[in-house]
Amino acid sequence: MPQLNPEFFISQLFWLTISFAFLFIFLWRISLPKISSVLEKRANKINEDIKIAKQYQAKTEEIQTNINNLLKKARLETTDLIKSANQNLQAHTAKELEKLDNSLNAKLDESSSIIEKNKADSLNQINDQIFDITKLTLSKISSIVVSDNDIKDIVTSEQQKLVN
Repeated sequence: MPQLNPEFFISQLFWLTISFAFLFIFLWRISLPKISSVLEKRANKINEDIKIAKQYQAKTEEIQTNINNLLKKARLETTDLIKSANQNLQAHTAKELEKLDNSLNAKLDESSSIIEKNKADSLNQINDQIFDITKLTLSKISSIVVSDNDIKDIVTSEQQKLVN
């Protein structure tokens, strides 16, 4: 094999040095700076994305906190509205019941006065009928003439005895 022949070692070392130097200079001056700039841009982009993600996460947590606060506030307001509506309903119901009680009391008083009036009218009619019956009975039984005032006085006194 010609690679192992010692007479070609110097030329091979020369070309190895030139190739290695060319490859080293090419990589050192051209390829590695491009690769390192790409890696640096990539690292910067990743760091920037992480920073933006942290900002968005902080904003998200802030928004979540605001939403939770608004929900708590809405729950409290809803509870207060329900309580006030319940109190208003109870007050309105109490007013309506009072109106109904007043109306029923007024009707009861009116009915009571009507009953008393009817009772008084009935008693007057009964008294008139008793007076007529008594007068008719006295006129049929006896020939004694009794005045209307005497009959009324006797009927009234007998009624008062019955009531007492």
